[in-house]
Amino acid sequence: MRKVICLMLLFVSMGCFAQDEVIFHNGNVAKGKVTEVTDLFIKFRYENEDVDNTIGRAALSEVRFGSGRVQQMSQKVYVNSPDDWEKVRIVNDKNEVLGLKSLGQVEKHSSGTWSFSITAGHFSEKTMKKIRKEAAKRGGCIVLLLSQSSQSGGFFQDGHASMTGEIYTY
Repeated sequence: MRKVICLMLLFVSMGCFAQDEVIFHNGNVAKGKVTEVTDLFIKFRYENEDVDNTIGRAALSEVRFGSGRVQQMSQKVYVNSPDDWEKVRIVNDKNEVLGLKSLGQVEKHSSGTWSFSITAGHFSEKTMKKIRKEAAKRGGCIVLLLSQSSQSGGFFQDGHASMTGEIYTY
């Protein structure tokens, strides 16, 4: 009878110490307690610590809660070569890149004179494409847009766009 009671206490105590596991896209696993989940990030507390750490959902594959529930965070973006430039995501919120590794900044420009596409949007699209291609060339999967400016062209006036971003990977 003592053995049965000891086994029951063992199983009950294991449930009391259940921890959450945060699984990153790079394969790392962190154990502790998830305190908040939003659309862009999670707040996580490592075991034996009282400080909340904020991690962007883009860096995470899934969270396994101590209760047994599993919540998917984001799909991993595979950028294996410069040809995968269309897979590179452009984001504007720094919370989306928390927990990712920076590969440095990139700055690109586009300009032109009289053409059938002289709008600022046309030059912005060209510049965005250049940034995505540079990110793929460096092995990045997400670019945080830091600054952008554009101006439409017209008669006797050049149109241009300029953008700066920070490239991130897992």
